[in-house]
Amino acid sequence: MNAQRLLAVVVAAATFIVATTSDDAARAIATESPQSSLGESVVQGSVCLSGTTPRDLSGLFDLEPAGLVGGDYQRAHPLSDGRVLWTFQDGAVRIGTGAIVIVHNVGVLQDGPCFQVLYGGTRQAPSPFLFADRTVPFHRWFWPLDAELGNDGLLYIFVAEMLETSNRYLVRTVPQGAHVAVFDPTDDTVVSQIRPADSSASLYGWSITSDADWTYMYAQCFRQFGFDEYAIVPAFDSQCSPRVTVARVPRGQLLDVPTYWDGSVWQADSGVAASVIETTGRRINANQIEWTGGSFVSINKEGDWWGDRIYFAQSPSATGPFVVFDSVTAPVKCADCNSFFASWIPGSAVARPPSTLVFGLSHNRWDGVISAAYRPSFHEIAAPRFLPAGRTFELEVPNGTDLDAAVLNVIAVDPAANGYVTVFPCDRERPVASNLNYGPSDVVANLVVTRPSADGVICLFSLADTDLVVDFAGAFEKGSGFDPVDNPLRLVDTRIGLGAPRQRLGAGEAMRVAVPGQTLEAAVLNLTAASPSGSGYLTVFPCDRDRPVASNVNYQRFDVVANLVAVRPDADGNVCVFSLAETDLVIDLAGGFGEGSGTEPVDNPFRLVDTRTGLGADTAIRVPARTTMKIAIPAAMADAPVVMNTTAVLPSGPGYLTVYPCDRERPMASNLNYAGADVVANLVVVRPDLNGNVCVFTLAETDLVIDLAGSITVDSGFVVADNPVRILDTRDGTGIRR
Repeated sequence: MNAQRLLAVVVAAATFIVATTSDDAARAIATESPQSSLGESVVQGSVCLSGTTPRDLSGLFDLEPAGLVGGDYQRAHPLSDGRVLWTFQDGAVRIGTGAIVIVHNVGVLQDGPCFQVLYGGTRQAPSPFLFADRTVPFHRWFWPLDAELGNDGLLYIFVAEMLETSNRYLVRTVPQGAHVAVFDPTDDTVVSQIRPADSSASLYGWSITSDADWTYMYAQCFRQFGFDEYAIVPAFDSQCSPRVTVARVPRGQLLDVPTYWDGSVWQADSGVAASVIETTGRRINANQIEWTGGSFVSINKEGDWWGDRIYFAQSPSATGPFVVFDSVTAPVKCADCNSFFASWIPGSAVARPPSTLVFGLSHNRWDGVISAAYRPSFHEIAAPRFLPAGRTFELEVPNGTDLDAAVLNVIAVDPAANGYVTVFPCDRERPVASNLNYGPSDVVANLVVTRPSADGVICLFSLADTDLVVDFAGAFEKGSGFDPVDNPLRLVDTRIGLGAPRQRLGAGEAMRVAVPGQTLEAAVLNLTAASPSGSGYLTVFPCDRDRPVASNVNYQRFDVVANLVAVRPDADGNVCVFSLAETDLVIDLAGGFGEGSGTEPVDNPFRLVDTRTGLGADTAIRVPARTTMKIAIPAAMADAPVVMNTTAVLPSGPGYLTVYPCDRERPMASNLNYAGADVVANLVVVRPDLNGNVCVFTLAETDLVIDLAGSITVDSGFVVADNPVRILDTRDGTGIRR
């Protein structure tokens, strides 16, 4: 953009606003409502869209509800009742044919696909949504910043008080400080206007987000008009605009006295707050930072009006460092248009596909003329993997405080590198153990049995960046016969000589493993084959029995594959592990069923189904894609939940298996996931229907092998989920606490 054009922009913007604001309109904007000293914002009009996709939201103002032609600096704030309150720093309201007036802030209340426009005054004489009683149009006004729900269920909207120090609008505009408007969702009113503990012109509250323990308030000075020259026009203040500092208060206590990050520690002196964003070579920096439940993500349109690129960054910490994971060219609406202020849009406001994030972008024309260009647009980007490498995620378990152990199917989706997931009670140190192992871009599932912490929470640690899916399959209630190991105990690791010689288990050989503790009806083990020399399988069985025709873990050459196993130790407390190919072996003890626990393990797990040979099926034929196979459970075990090892053999493509009672609808859950042309197994606990049948659905064509490992009787304290419940899916935000 050349200097003459930039100068014309500033002059045109100021001229337009003055020319289209009549004396009567200006008086109406400044007049307080007689009903309230705060001013009263009312529903001026509404519109319902066909949906809430980014495309739908981009058309929000096309019908000009309540005369709202457009707005800028869009922010969306989830409310405690599931609705969303949007704020816009400025709104353009059509007050008659060809006449448009700028209102310094407006609100839009969203309930699903329906939106109500909020501002004060009337359609013909509109006034601001917030701080109308203190606004003097184009001289002193109030622009909404970010907002956050307090622990009291109220929304605390931080607002910048702006003062124009010249005799023309946006020539030298100086922020005076921060205020807070408190919005009550129970009656949709602003119940108070107050000063926060830090009400300085640093503008803490420019961006606000909360993790499980803290609420973080980021500051950015917002001196954008009338300071340092940029292409001969006085523009942003280069001394402060690139800086982003951060303060924090206990989660939900928005009015508490904050502490500030000084680059090393949190302390009370705001004067030594350090920038958490790298500022070298940057111009104005309008970062919006959001906690996703797994990491902090930042969005920034570098250069604001003059920049042409939007950057997306991620950090495991609120204080950075933020590492860019993507960038896009900023779209514009016409050759003479600009774009500015990119902001995150929460999932409660927009329908977004899994593994995406949505951002909003403000737009206008360079000549300042208000038109359809003065409307935000909304866009999707691919999200980074939810859980960063080396981080732990806390997950609430249904009725977790009442359980001895939860039975969960845990899935790692599209990891960035080789690694593993460890699941453990959050009130214990993370153990030296793993529950599932993965490679880059895998989709790997494994059944997990773990005790929740005293407050009903489990922790999931991942060695590499990954998305996570967790399905709740059942639980052992307190007083059950199952005794979980608080910190899964590593019994064997042949790679280092733990519990066995430091040598690989030979092809066709079996290893004897001692299971510690009292006499068990069944031990629950997580069994891992590490870097086998070829394709094959592991079979676990009591050492006083012949090796059965069954498998527990299936592997390919160089895999690292884990599966949960339930097996009865022999009279001496030993189990045996056979491997078809040479491999390293890792075994973790997850828990056990004591005598009289109501568990009936099968001494020699037997094969119910093998479609490769026609066993348990009408003919030797692969199960077609998107079909369900009905499997009969032996009558002696059909009246209680059964434990089965389920294997997909050489599927035709990526997909999954879902196992469920045939008298229930197929749940939105999976028991194992496959990539195609592989052999994948997972342990499944499922209740047969009244006729003794279970159903297995496959997304892709596959051969199917099912081995019956045992059953859990009704007096064991085990409660199976007939329809497994998805309690976490980081790809679409299911189960993520903020």
